[in-house]
Amino acid sequence: MEPEEIEGVLEAAAYAETDQRKQLLNEIAIFPDEALSVAFKILRSMNRRLWRVAIEVIHTIGYPQNAEAILWMIARVEDRNFLAREEAIQTLLDMGPTVVVPYLILEMWDAKRHQYWGADVEGICGMLTIVDRAYAVACGPTLVYILGRSDLPPDEDLDKGFLLDVLEKIGPESVTYALPTLIDLVSREGTSEVGKQAQRLILSFGKEALEPYKFLLASIAEEPEQKD
Repeated sequence: MEPEEIEGVLEAAAYAETDQRKQLLNEIAIFPDEALSVAFKILRSMNRRLWRVAIEVIHTIGYPQNAEAILWMIARVEDRNFLAREEAIQTLLDMGPTVVVPYLILEMWDAKRHQYWGADVEGICGMLTIVDRAYAVACGPTLVYILGRSDLPPDEDLDKGFLLDVLEKIGPESVTYALPTLIDLVSREGTSEVGKQAQRLILSFGKEALEPYKFLLASIAEEPEQKD
């Protein structure tokens, strides 16, 4: 099927009822290379009325035929204002954590890969808080690494609360690798909202888990000054 034909079918699918929409998407999904090329073209364009159906055809193609779309989907998940963000998330979920998590970690690891790294990490964390817990568990150590970084550019805007939200979802399973960084975060953040959130997370781990760190915890027990 020629690209022009595929784009015409997608145009029709965008305005079709549910059953007909599925039928039209299935018709072009049997041409995965051509359909992906057209979908990428649409997602690069300002033709917003076709964004959702472009994501849907990528979803319909299925993994592994749509593997090259993984980073495209993650980029749409990172944008919390993207019109078809839910469809992008579902496309990734259907691939499973074994496939998707390595890409998520790669995206979050290197700030130089992004124009707005902080916002992109926040977008991924937003996804991790609402999907199956297995994704959060697998990404947990990377999030703790980011929380502990001190080498980020001073103008890098990252709300650490988003990362702490994911660690809250993981729960006590993260204690063995997260606790030292969380203690340091409380020490640095003081009584800011992030500091308070980290403090609550520490206390949620339970007395037995905290016992080896009792002296460190005692050193931050007195409330420091509010961080600006």
